[in-house]
Amino acid sequence: MNPELYFLRSSEAFMVKELLHYAARLDESGETLEDHPALQQYHDNYGNYNGDIGVYAMIEGRVAGGAWVRMLLNGLGHVDTETPELTFALLPEYRGQGIGTQIIEQLMNEVSKLYPQLSLSVREEDPAIRLYERLGFVKVTGSEETDDTGSHSFKMLKVFENAPKTAREKPSLEEERFRKSYTF
Repeated sequence: MNPELYFLRSSEAFMVKELLHYAARLDESGETLEDHPALQQYHDNYGNYNGDIGVYAMIEGRVAGGAWVRMLLNGLGHVDTETPELTFALLPEYRGQGIGTQIIEQLMNEVSKLYPQLSLSVREEDPAIRLYERLGFVKVTGSEETDDTGSHSFKMLKVFENAPKTAREKPSLEEERFRKSYTF
């Protein structure tokens, strides 16, 4: 299977909400996003805020998965105000085929032009940890947490080489979009 990758647009915010269901592994627990109001910040008004960047994969006309970043102050993977948080989802039938690697690599390619690093939060039993480690994410020491259900999670961080070091060095998203729209 060869996926086609596309950038997530604000008009596709519905897709972000649907993918979040799989990112939070609610498909495995039978719960819904409404059962977890704290997750609303991961999809609400996607594309309308500075820093929202996303990529999704289509296979044979069907969405296979996607990844997006947002600047979240109260996110589960929040490390600082200069680091966007990654959310990643792959539908179960597409897992283990390299599609997730392609999605995240494309997204990291874009994010690294604007930010020095990328964070995420992951449950300790999530098999995606191996994927994140292969892509250069490392566990943030002391970030372990236990939620109300007893589930353990921790934060991971990916530091980009040659990335902008400060906000002054990085172009605004508007500058970047303008530059891309006129590149031949």
